[in-house]
Amino acid sequence: MRVSKDPEIRKQEILDVAMRVFAEKGYETTTMKDIAKEAGVVAGLCYHYFQNKHALYQEALTQYAKACSKPFADVFKQTGLPLAECIKILETTSENEAENYKYRDFFDKDGNELFHAQLEVYMSKEIFPHLEAYIKSLMTRGEIEKQDAHMLSRFIWGGQMAVTNNAAGSVKEKNLFIRQMLTLILK
Repeated sequence: MRVSKDPEIRKQEILDVAMRVFAEKGYETTTMKDIAKEAGVVAGLCYHYFQNKHALYQEALTQYAKACSKPFADVFKQTGLPLAECIKILETTSENEAENYKYRDFFDKDGNELFHAQLEVYMSKEIFPHLEAYIKSLMTRGEIEKQDAHMLSRFIWGGQMAVTNNAAGSVKEKNLFIRQMLTLILK
């Protein structure tokens, strides 16, 4: 007798398997048939949930960007948080979350830089509104000099992402550098 799974659970399983297969075989060479075989389902079921491989990838990307962004966005949502405390929490969050990213094998793989850039864009959409609101709150409280919060949030995010994605250095070393730069920029 066939065991039926909750559709959302099955859909998530297919997404997870697809991202693993993309990491192993490469996005371009992977087919929906490969994903179905690895997931232990028929290809038709994959097409039931996703119109094509690109739609499957887009859903995984969107979901993953939200998951990666959430811990950081949650910190920025605390607009009353003093800057020094915010930086400390972000460092701890960064160190704790680094190993929890379930699709990192795909996005961090050599040759997948364009996929990683897409992830950064999607994460930016999740984080920017909260980072900008947090920066505005720091300005209102007089913790930092008044400037263009919109531009500053993008500058901070872009610089932080460049350092974080650099292969050289440990997470702690990168966090120390980011903290030092934020201290200089936000004086």
